[in-house]
Amino acid sequence: MLTVIQRLVRVKVPTPFPFAISLILFGGLLLLISCKSMGPKTIPPDGFNYNERIADQESEQMLLNLVRLRYMEMPRFLNVASVINTYSREGGAGVNGVLNPVNGPIGANVNGSWTDRPTITYTPMSGQAFAQSLLTPLPPSVVFFMIQSGWSAHRLMRLSNSMINGLHNEIGTPGERRQGDLQFHELLDILHKLQQDGALGMHFMGDWPKVDVELVLPKQGRTDSINRSIARFKEILKLDKDLNVYDIEYGVIVENQNQILVQTHSIMEMLANISWYIDVPEEHVLEGRTLTTFTPDDADLMNVRVSKEKPKDAFLSIQFRDHWFYIDDRDISSKNTFAIIQILFSMANSGSGSVGPLISIGN
Repeated sequence: MLTVIQRLVRVKVPTPFPFAISLILFGGLLLLISCKSMGPKTIPPDGFNYNERIADQESEQMLLNLVRLRYMEMPRFLNVASVINTYSREGGAGVNGVLNPVNGPIGANVNGSWTDRPTITYTPMSGQAFAQSLLTPLPPSVVFFMIQSGWSAHRLMRLSNSMINGLHNEIGTPGERRQGDLQFHELLDILHKLQQDGALGMHFMGDWPKVDVELVLPKQGRTDSINRSIARFKEILKLDKDLNVYDIEYGVIVENQNQILVQTHSIMEMLANISWYIDVPEEHVLEGRTLTTFTPDDADLMNVRVSKEKPKDAFLSIQFRDHWFYIDDRDISSKNTFAIIQILFSMANSGSGSVGPLISIGN
């Protein structure tokens, strides 16, 4: 009797059935095994995408605040304090049924789920310490440290200084609008040339951020051109011609001939000043929404353009008051200046106003 039943089973059960069940179970097993390598695989794409988008957000926020200042509105800064991403993947497979000599229900199931839960926290950059960092003049050590690091001396000094040894830089704000002294721009040209020729050195003494700076010029340049530049540099600033090391300090009144006194902008002063270089719609000026744009004699510092339509070839753009304000992607000078603004802002910011909240993540 047993033998007959065994034969009946062999006849009633379709031969492809074991293969189909095996295929389902094997697929479910692969789904579960793949969970082991999920975490490491998310790092390259997620890390790159979050980095790119946070960088875009910081740039767009800076441009937006420059435009706000152009319309005499208060700037607001929001910091991405933390980015936490959690992933989960689940899967399963099963077979159920009744096997009898005549017929019986047989079923199989496979299920899976994928969850991506990003948690991004934002904190407003505010408070006394943050305000103080915006309103305090930049230490000369910060500016000259960036020059020593290879950033353009001409662009940095023009952006961050209002006066050097009595020579005035341009000012774009309506209450104090003026073009820069001719000797000031000549001095920056010489400084930049010495930097390019490798004839500009500096000594940094002390612990950051309280650092004393000395500017060092070669006693004898490699070329006659360098020697002429050094001589003219000393002549413009009224420095002692027999010295080659000069103290760089913040101040206005020069007390001796071995000093280079710079009057630096604060971050807020720098942003407010550069905002008046931004183009605005003519009707906004006529309607009294803002004042006229400042056009310096040397207009290559920074150009932010305005358009009614969204620009197609923009390095950076934001929408404000139904217009698009943008920096053209082919404008290398403006892109360079904008990068310097962001670096100076980050160096001046103490970070005390952007401490993120504590986050607890549980299962």
